[in-house]
Amino acid sequence: MSMLPLADCARLLGIHPKTLRQWLKQDPLELVTHPRDARIKCLTLQHVEHLAAAHGRALPAQQDDFLAYQDTSVGIPPKEEATPAPSIPQEEGPLAQKLSLLETRIAQLSEQVAHLTLALLQERERTIESRLSNLETCVQQLAGTSHLSPASLVSLEQQIESEPMGVPPPRSLTRPLIEAEQRARSCMPPLIEYSAQNTYVIVSSLEGELNLDPASRAWFDWLATLTSFRFVGQSGRFTAYRDTKRGKRTRCWVAQRSFHGRHYKHWLGVTDRLTIDYLEQMASHIQAHLTTL
Repeated sequence: MSMLPLADCARLLGIHPKTLRQWLKQDPLELVTHPRDARIKCLTLQHVEHLAAAHGRALPAQQDDFLAYQDTSVGIPPKEEATPAPSIPQEEGPLAQKLSLLETRIAQLSEQVAHLTLALLQERERTIESRLSNLETCVQQLAGTSHLSPASLVSLEQQIESEPMGVPPPRSLTRPLIEAEQRARSCMPPLIEYSAQNTYVIVSSLEGELNLDPASRAWFDWLATLTSFRFVGQSGRFTAYRDTKRGKRTRCWVAQRSFHGRHYKHWLGVTDRLTIDYLEQMASHIQAHLTTL
C-alpha cells in the first residue's frame, strides 16, 4: 500500500496544502501515520485518486515520481533522495515570508521618513534665507534712493517689517496672544537692528521695543540674561548664541550665518566684549568672508 505525505498529495493534485486540508474537512478521509515518523500524516494513493475524481483534478501519468514515502510492508524502500528534510516546516514557510516582507517594508518606510525630514529641514532653511535676502535687497534699494525723504524711508521700512514676502498684516494687531503664539514668540531671539534714524533698535518678542543704551551697564546686564540674539548692522548680520561646554551654557558667544546653503561660524568672546562697535566689526567681517566664497 502506497502512502504519500499531505504535502506530496497536494503537489500531486496541483493544489495548495491549505486547499487539501479544506477538502479533507468536507470529505473526511482516514489519515495514515507514517510507520517511521509519527509526525507525518499520509494519505493512501486510493484516497488521492478519490479526491481527484471528486474535485475534477487530473493526476499525472507518472505517479511514482511523486511518491516520497512507501509502506514498508510492500518491501520497496522509500526514495530518500527525493524528499530532503525541509529546514522550515511547510506551515511556517508562508509566515516566514510575510515576516521578511514586513521587515523590508518597515526599513523602506524608515528610510523614506528620514529623507522627508531632511528635505523639510533643507526647505525651511532655503525659505528663511530667501526671505532674508529679499529684505536685504529691499533695504539696499531704499538706501540707494536719494529722492525719498527720511519719513518715506521709515514708512517703507515699517511696511516691509509688517508685510514680509507679501503676506498681509493680521486684522487685529492688538488682540491678546493665544498660548501657542506666546510659546512661539518666546522661542524667538531678540533683535538688535540698525534703523534708518542711525540708531539701534532693540526689540524683544515678548516685551516689545526696549530702551537700552548700548554703552550702558544695563546693556551688558541684559545680554547676560540671553541665550541668543539676532544682530542686523550697517554692513552685515548674524545670529549669536551662547557656547556650551559639557551640556552647560558658558559666558562665551558664537556668531553664525548661513549663506547659499553653507554655515559660517565666528568666535565672539565673552559678554563684556559685545559692544555695538564690536558687533558691527564682526558682522562686517562675516559679510566680507561670505562674499568671497
